[in-house]
Amino acid sequence: MSDKLAPASVEMVLKAISGEMSLAAVACGHLDVALGKILEVVPDEHRLSVMQELHTVDLLAQHITALTDFTGNLSQQHGQGVLEVNDSLNAITLGDVAARLRAAIQGED
Repeated sequence: MSDKLAPASVEMVLKAISGEMSLAAVACGHLDVALGKILEVVPDEHRLSVMQELHTVDLLAQHITALTDFTGNLSQQHGQGVLEVNDSLNAITLGDVAARLRAAIQGED
């Protein structure tokens, strides 16, 4: 997208990032469920491998949740700082993510 944003408050940027990380955490949950279903039908000789992947997904979900909470808490600290976000938004290769962040930063969510 080429829409230029005015410098955004740190609060709005952190809220937008926290929202995106929440979506990623939900996706991790879906992946965890899918791997759990796969585990039910995997032959015994491959179960350990799938269980290790389930553990990795669980750690990833915990990591994302921790960062989401941290970012969300930081966004509640009403500071005066602003950030120039256009170059960073333009560097995001996932268009949907960039569009949602742009909308959230503009206060359109």
